Order: sequence, then C-alpha cells, then structure tokens
Amino acid sequence: MQDLLIFDASSLAADWQSASHDASLVALSLAVAFTSSCAAFYIAQTNRQASSPRHRHLALLCASLVLGLGIWAMHFIGMLAMELHPAVSYNPQWTALSILPGLAAAWLAMWSLQGPRPTNARLVASGCLVGLGIATMHYSGIAAMDLPGHLRFDGPLFLLSLLTGLVFSVAAFALYRRLRIQAPPTRGPWCCAPAALLTAAMASMHYLSMLSLRLEHAAVHPAAEPQLMPETLALIVAFVSLLVVVVLGLASTILRYRDLWQAVAVRDARLAAMINTASHGVITINAQGLMQDFNPAAQQIFGYSREEVLGRNVSMLMPSPLAEQHDAHVQKHINQPDKPIGAHSREVLGLRKDGRLIPIELTIGKAQTPSGTIFVGYLQDISERKRTDAQLRIAASVFQHVREGVAIVDANHNISEANPAFLRLMEQTRDSCIGKPLEALYEDADLPPDTSKLWKTVATAHYWQEEITLTRRDSSAWVLRLSISPVLNELQRPHHFIAVASDVTERPGLEAQLPHDALHDAATGLPNPQLFMARLGSQLQHSQRKSTFLGVAIVQLCPQASPATQPTAANHDAAMAWLAQWLPQQLRSPDTLARWQDHQLALALPGIQDPAAWLHMTQRLAQTLVEAQQLCQPYGIQSLQLGCSCTLVPVGTAAELVERACADLQPLPASPPPTPANAAQIKENP
Repeated sequence: MQDLLIFDASSLAADWQSASHDASLVALSLAVAFTSSCAAFYIAQTNRQASSPRHRHLALLCASLVLGLGIWAMHFIGMLAMELHPAVSYNPQWTALSILPGLAAAWLAMWSLQGPRPTNARLVASGCLVGLGIATMHYSGIAAMDLPGHLRFDGPLFLLSLLTGLVFSVAAFALYRRLRIQAPPTRGPWCCAPAALLTAAMASMHYLSMLSLRLEHAAVHPAAEPQLMPETLALIVAFVSLLVVVVLGLASTILRYRDLWQAVAVRDARLAAMINTASHGVITINAQGLMQDFNPAAQQIFGYSREEVLGRNVSMLMPSPLAEQHDAHVQKHINQPDKPIGAHSREVLGLRKDGRLIPIELTIGKAQTPSGTIFVGYLQDISERKRTDAQLRIAASVFQHVREGVAIVDANHNISEANPAFLRLMEQTRDSCIGKPLEALYEDADLPPDTSKLWKTVATAHYWQEEITLTRRDSSAWVLRLSISPVLNELQRPHHFIAVASDVTERPGLEAQLPHDALHDAATGLPNPQLFMARLGSQLQHSQRKSTFLGVAIVQLCPQASPATQPTAANHDAAMAWLAQWLPQQLRSPDTLARWQDHQLALALPGIQDPAAWLHMTQRLAQTLVEAQQLCQPYGIQSLQLGCSCTLVPVGTAAELVERACADLQPLPASPPPTPANAAQIKENP
C-alpha cells in the first residue's frame, strides 16, 4: 500500500510527468457515476411508496449498493483513464475494502431520505456523508496502488477537492428534496439534475485530487503480496459493476412491480366488494355494448342472473325503440372520445326478464382503458319512489282542497303546516298561524278546551274530540268541532299530531235528518226522548255560551191504586194527550215539552238568569200541575209527581241533568203548592 502525504507544491519539484487521460474512459467513468446516481435516487423515491417495511428495507439496501458501487467503479475507471509512468498495480485486499466507505455513506444518506418530509439538517448531513464517503473511498483506492515511490499531494488542491465534493453532494440532496419531496414530483430533464450534481461531486473529488498527485521515487522492492494489473482490474470492475447493477436493478424492479401488483389486487378486491355490496345496480359494457359486469343489485332489478347476461348486448334490458337506438349512441361516443357523458342522472325504462317495464334512474360514466373504451351504468329501481310520489301528490291535493280545516302539529304542540280551509276557519294568515301553539288559537273561545286534559287524552286514547264555541270578527258566534289524532313513529310514540277542524254551526238537526213520525209520540204528538235530548243538548251548550242556566222538570202520572178503577192503556194515553194540549198554554215559547216515558213528561226550561228566577219558575210550575192533577182524575190519574234540576248546581251533560230531575220526583199535594225539594240546596249553592 502506498504512503500518502500532503505537501506544499512550492517546496517540492514535480518529477512525475504530466499524465494524459483516455477520453473514452473518462466519459465512461462519468456515465457510470451518473447512471448509479439516477438509479439510487429513483429507488429512494419509489422506496417511499413501498407498501411493506420489508420491501422498504430491501429497496434501501438496493439504493445504497447501487450508489456505493457507482462511487467505487467511477474511481477505478477514472484511474485507468490516466496513463501513469511507471506502470501501476493494485493490492487486491485494499482494492476490495475500498468499496466499504462508499457503501456506508450511501446507506446512511439513503436512509435519511425515508421520512415523509426530511428536514434541512438531515439533508445537509446526507450530503456531507456522501461527500466524505466519496473522499474516503477515493483515497482508499489510491492507497491500494503499488508504485515505485511515495505519493504526495498538493495541500490547496487536496482541500479544494474535499470542498467541491461536499458542496456538490449537499446541493444534489437539496435539489432532490425540492424536485421530488416538497413540491409535486418534477418530470422531464430537471428530474435528472440531482444525479448530475452528485456526478459532479464524484468527478470533482476524483480529478482534482489526481491533479494534486505527485510521485517521489524510491528504490523498487519485490512485491510481497499478489498484485492486480490495470487491465485485470478494469475487467473486474466492469464485470462486478455490470453484474451488481443488473441484479440490483432487477431486484428493485421486481419489488416495485410486486408492490404495484399487490396494490392493484387490493384495489380490485376493494372495488369488487363495493360493487357487489352496492344498493344500486352496476353494469359495465365495452365499446361493442356487450356486458362485462353485472352486480347482484342489477340482478335483482332485472331478474337475470350474471351468467345469463355476460357477453350479451345491453340492449336486451331496454324496451323498443330504445334497444334499437342504443348501439348508435355508443358508437357516437366511441367516435368522439373527448366528448364527456353528462354526470346527471336521468329516468329511463328498463325491461325485466318477465317482460314488465320498470322506471329506472340511470347515471352513465365513461373511461378509456388500454383495451378500449368502457361504459359504466349506475341504476336504481324507482318504482317504489314513483308510487310514493303519486301518493304524496294525492295526499297534498287532498290536504289543499279538503273542506275541513287540517293542521299538522309538531311534538311541541306548535302548528307546522295548515291547509287553506283551516286558515279560513280560524281567520288567520299563514305567517300568523305557522309556529304558533295550537291551543293559543282557542284562548278566546267561550269555553276554551282544557289543554292539559286534551294532550293527556290524546296520549292515552290516541284520539280527542270536542266542540268549541268561538266568536268571529263580525261578533257572530259559531261552533267548531276539533278532533286531534297522533302520528306515531316505529316506537309507537307521537312525533306529530293531525288536528281536523269543522264548522258545525249550520249542521242540520235531527228534525231535518229524520221524518216527523220518527221523532214524535204517536198518541200525544209531543217530541219523543230522542228529539228531547237533542234539543236539551243544544240548549245546554247555548246556556253555557250565554252564561245563563238551564232547568229540567220531570212530571210523572200516578194511576189510581184500586184495581177496580185501574185505568186502561187508552185512558192513560188520553190523560197524556190532554196534558200535552193543556200544559203548553202555561209554558213559555222557548220551553220544550216532550213525552219521556209511558207515564212521564219532560220539560226543558232554558234562559234562567239567577236562582231567584229558577225558584219562581218551579213554584209556578208546581201550582199549575196541582190544577192539572184535579183535571186528570177522570182519566184514572190519582196524582202527579214533580222532579226538578238546574245547572245552578254544576252538571256535566244533558243526561246527567235529566237523571237528577228523575231522582228528585216528589208527590204534589192538593194545595198550596210546595217548593221543590232541592230549593233549599239551590239557595245554599246559588
């Protein structure tokens, strides 16, 4: 191994003749350096996209071997390009070991590029490592030379070679970051600029250091170790470089294509899973219109199996005349590959296997592949949507045109929608009604509904109905029938309510609905119990609206107790007929007299203002009946009984009012007429 010393050029005369260079070998050395640099940077870039850690480690090893071998091969090819005198030989061990510094520096530099965003410090360190690796490998290779003398180097040129190698190496890695990592990868000639700078680092280090080389002659000694001649070394370097580059290139290519194959396999599996599990039908056709893919959703839509349609023209799924026109449309897009297909979906008709036509929502996509143009259709059966839309249109039409007022109330009891009839009934505008609580519309009613009881009834019975008396803007009274039903969700909980309002002010009574004979007693001509209860209910609502009181009286005819004088049915009816003619003469015009049972009469007495008026009315009625009692004796009637009730004592319904009057029945004495038994109660509870 040759001793290497650094000296001052001015203090030592150069006795080594100026050496010449073989231009072809110099070009070869530069080509080797540039090729290895390009390969190393390319492998490093693809290594960042590798899918598995094992592949990344193998790619890192390939990149470092390619770069380290390129540094080593460039040095020895450059040495062979220089014609030295005397002849040069190389120590085999030191020649082989000289590759290690370049490999180590290349591995560390490539490893530093593995992060997604290498920092500036890492890039500077990588460039410095490669520069020092080039220098160490270069001077190790010079040390492996066997010359008859001692080698000396010019100090300034020696330092300049080190500096240029470091600067070009750092610049190469900084430009690589700029072109390939931070910005989108650059394509074209500029992508080779980092490799060119790294080649400049190798060449400047090598040829500047060789320029500073001087030889101090010494006595020639026999070689103690086997030496390599330059021609042999050239063959070894060329063969080893070619072999390693080919092997590493193939390994990197295989790994790269293995990753690409796995990525394609994963993508195909993912795409197949997405297509097979899609709720929409997916059909793929080629440029001839032949079906290449037919997913399960499409099978369900058309009724065909996958095997029945693959390889057949897609026009079999279309009715005439669409089927005849389809191939022409496909050919139009084949002849105009740049013409896009509208991304908007459209409705078409599809033909099922059983011959039925179904509405389909269709979206078509087009793609260019190496095997030609393909078309992908996304289909959805919209038959159910069409039926639902038709039902919704009918429901919307009914909602808008029905004569009854309909309001949709949300879970917070606020009105969310109302039809025109509801707004007209309530004399409201849409803006003043929407968002307003339903019960707020009835706060001004004569008797507003009990809202707490209302919503409780709706929640338990799922229905509520009541008649409400309101006052219009013209001060006229009207009666509204309001019914509320809940809309239940899948958990049977109400999320909306439907309120239906009807104006029943002008509704026809029983007298307009039924014939006269069905509502009147045949013997007396008086209203029967059905008609009496209808009038009594109406008068009860009227009295509540007008804040007056309503009274009811029941008159019962008691026949004679002796069996010998028991009246016959005809005599009994005659007594009832006589009372039906005589009592109306003693009553007011609003009062109603009806036959309640076979031996009972019922009277409705509206318009009572206060307890005193009710007391006076009952006394007068009792006196009248005492007189009638004596006149009925010829018909076999021994006595009359009288029972009275009034809304002065709170009562719920008309039936309850009648029941209380029946429970109050008491005999009438001959004279003077007593006050009713409940008169004291009325005085105590006015």
